[in-house]
Amino acid sequence: AAGKEEEEEDEDEDGLPIVRNEDGEVEYAPQPAPYDSAELAEVQSLLRGEDTADDASRWKPLALPPPPQGGGARRVPAPLLGDLLYVAGVLRAFGRQLGLGEVRVDALDAALGGGATTALAMRLHVSLLRLLFEPSAALARSHPAFCHALRNLSALTWAEALAEALLRLADGQATAELALAVRGLRSGEYHTLPPERRVLAARLLAERAAEHPSLRASLERRAEWYEAHDWAWEPAMLLGRLQCWPPHRLLRWEPLGRDRHGRVYWLLDGYLWVQRRDASATDEAADPSLSGGRPGAGVPGVATVRYGGEDLQA
Repeated sequence: AAGKEEEEEDEDEDGLPIVRNEDGEVEYAPQPAPYDSAELAEVQSLLRGEDTADDASRWKPLALPPPPQGGGARRVPAPLLGDLLYVAGVLRAFGRQLGLGEVRVDALDAALGGGATTALAMRLHVSLLRLLFEPSAALARSHPAFCHALRNLSALTWAEALAEALLRLADGQATAELALAVRGLRSGEYHTLPPERRVLAARLLAERAAEHPSLRASLERRAEWYEAHDWAWEPAMLLGRLQCWPPHRLLRWEPLGRDRHGRVYWLLDGYLWVQRRDASATDEAADPSLSGGRPGAGVPGVATVRYGGEDLQA
């Protein structure tokens, strides 16, 4: 047959689709547009401001996944749900690079707020410590105990290494809560720390990880893959299609949308998370964007959690 040999799609180390062309060269494989021409026309009319309240009836309701079994009650206190989602966003987006795989928010909630030290609690801290600190000869001379703990990270040594890492990341400006977290790690077991201090430690590590050159390089490769597509991304986001993609293929964690009250809606692990503005939030609703990488970026005012399909309180 004289036809062109069919290209076989594979994935690179970042989980991005690639193909090998007829010359044997590896190229990014663009995905087909996640909408049809009729859907695109509808969204474009909405973006142009041509949609009216009467026309809204033609929009299909968003199909939410069924609620997870046995979930709902959070171990992490409600004021810290924004921090929980930020940490979850970083770990999910870079799960391949960190060797963690898929991190579910229920498991992370148990790790940071439960009454026992879970396997995930140890794995996520060990992975982040290995990313952020190199047990070099210089570190061995200046901080021999810390360097030894880094070289021998295990169930017995990771909490000790975490305590020293928190002090180094604070760079001499540790808050009172962070100092108490360090003291607790040095004098007791990880799970005896209050959830507030466990979340604080995980948040600090996640913020620094989001700025790490290796993870920034991963985001740059995702941007290159994005550029291989010739369809519009905004309609796909407005239709809720990008939110269904694997997190390791996204440049940022996109919300489902916003309502007239300023609330932002996020879909994660079968839960519909509702974020509202509060007194501590800025004028613009902050999002857990992974493209900013700036300390302090998070999800303020996460006030309610509802299962998919349930009515939301006004």
